[in-house]
Amino acid sequence: MKKVFAEVLAVLTLLTACGKTAKKEPGASRPVETEAVVSIDESVAEAVKAEPKTVTDGKFPGGQAIEELKASKGSGFYLISDGAYYVDGNSTAGRMSFVDFSSLNSFPVCSKPNCPHNDPETCSAFGLSNGSDVMLCSYDGSLYFVENTREMSAKSGVSSCANIYKADPDGSGRRKVATLEGRTLSSLYVSGDRGYTVAAEEITDENGLPTMEYIYYAESFDFKTNELKNLGQISHLYTSDTVGIIGEYGGKIYYISVGAEECPEGLSTSSPDYFDSLHALTVTRIFALDSETETITGSELPVPGNREGMNWPAPDIVSAAEGFYVCQQGDTAVIASPDGSVRKIENHRLTERAADYPVNGMMFNAETLLATELATGDIYRLKAGAINENEAITAYYAGSYIVFGQFTREFRKLSPDELFEGE
Repeated sequence: MKKVFAEVLAVLTLLTACGKTAKKEPGASRPVETEAVVSIDESVAEAVKAEPKTVTDGKFPGGQAIEELKASKGSGFYLISDGAYYVDGNSTAGRMSFVDFSSLNSFPVCSKPNCPHNDPETCSAFGLSNGSDVMLCSYDGSLYFVENTREMSAKSGVSSCANIYKADPDGSGRRKVATLEGRTLSSLYVSGDRGYTVAAEEITDENGLPTMEYIYYAESFDFKTNELKNLGQISHLYTSDTVGIIGEYGGKIYYISVGAEECPEGLSTSSPDYFDSLHALTVTRIFALDSETETITGSELPVPGNREGMNWPAPDIVSAAEGFYVCQQGDTAVIASPDGSVRKIENHRLTERAADYPVNGMMFNAETLLATELATGDIYRLKAGAINENEAITAYYAGSYIVFGQFTREFRKLSPDELFEGE
């Protein structure tokens, strides 16, 4: 039924004109300020040559390992010190699992004895609604997850709802702690005592049918009080494109918005040039949130380019983790260090996958078999066959890199000696 609903919704969306968007007004929010909070002058960035090298004398690069890394950008993981929670992809119903980095044993988050973990109706590792979106995080020894549901009826049209649940680490004791009607939520990005996320409100027409117009808001969740709070509007887009949190840099939490901020009058999703017209209007913006003042401002951080060769614009690699901010501008890699200095490496790609993020102070490119040390800008060769294009280096634990297969959904370990090419 869920699949049928999704197919019907897609057809209805294509039949809806983007100019008819007035069924309900968006929630109150304060506008984004334009003042920049981090000033980075790219014109004085240090230029680094793309000169790959091999490891000598066993001196492996990296060394920026930390005890806990918050996964971001929808990478699908929430990493803790000795493992990761994730949605394992083995079911369309969103089964939640945990992998132990010591043993690489992976198991569903379910405490029921003798449970086969294959029935969404009985296994607590599944989201409460079959086929719904499920996203995980961990805070103070408890597991939290966001579950989005969407329903459609002939009378009321489309209705969205986001629920936040809290559970014990083994999945037991699950209880609903917050609900947001009329919007969906992205992953919770944990910082301090709060989880930060993006709320999406889809505007419907006078008949209650969905359009491709969305309003996105910054939202916070207080783990102590279970309170959701609207922090203000981020963007208003005429496509369901990319709006999300990319991480923290310089004490601020950063958001990215990619999409068309206007829709030409009379343009309809049924028009043959609809996507091409909005593609030409697509802009990429970066915003920053000061968690102390809860103020959202513009940013002077380098903005990533749009990936080429795609039918619809999508942001190129951009991420903030381990004190670094990285992005890709075409064939130029941009690295902002914790001290605010910037390096640019021409004719070099940090990675091909937009979901990748810094691990152990490094960015890895599985297609070119090159790794970039962010603190120095040095580029190192990886051993042929060490990782393939369908794998991603997810974490660094106890001296080894944790590799995840996108298709196999399995984890494995690589020591630095097995990963880096040496003399």
